[in-house]
Amino acid sequence: MNKQEATRTEETVGYGFQARALRISRNITLDQLAAQTGLSKGHLSRFERGQKSLSVAALIRLAAALDTSVSSLLGETLDEEALHVVRRQDRKMHTAPAEDGGYLYAMLSRPSENRAVSAFLVEVAAEAERPSEANHSGEEIFLVLSGEVEIRVADRTVILGEGDYLQFPGRLTHVIKGREALSRVFVVVIGG
Repeated sequence: MNKQEATRTEETVGYGFQARALRISRNITLDQLAAQTGLSKGHLSRFERGQKSLSVAALIRLAAALDTSVSSLLGETLDEEALHVVRRQDRKMHTAPAEDGGYLYAMLSRPSENRAVSAFLVEVAAEAERPSEANHSGEEIFLVLSGEVEIRVADRTVILGEGDYLQFPGRLTHVIKGREALSRVFVVVIGG
């Protein structure tokens, strides 16, 4: 493979991944996309994996079926929903029930029925503890923004201070407890 072919292959891979991400975010199956574009399911699948390229006419049909532009599909511009920004002043803090620790939290990730990633800002007061042991599928990530928290994961206890990071499988039972007047923790749940 010469340098020009390698560059073309790298570009095709990027476009295919972008098309796949858009298709999934719009809850469109490969069968539905094939019917809308007139392209075979196999060709679309190989395109999404970076194994095939599409003609300009096929890219136009694909962009229309995904309700985007060809330039967005090719990564030259962004769709409106591509970026999700939550400004500090726009965060909505919620209070967990007292029997669940009474901590404050704000949902940061975009609203979606099929969320693969959920991100929260959690504020935990001193000695506040989630008494029930949470567990779920996927991964859980904690990054302490300020303060100090104690996290019990299965049979281990980890103390995290400002700037400390912890990641573990969400299937492990875990409890979070505040150790300072107020601790702020960025929590991400992946695939949960």
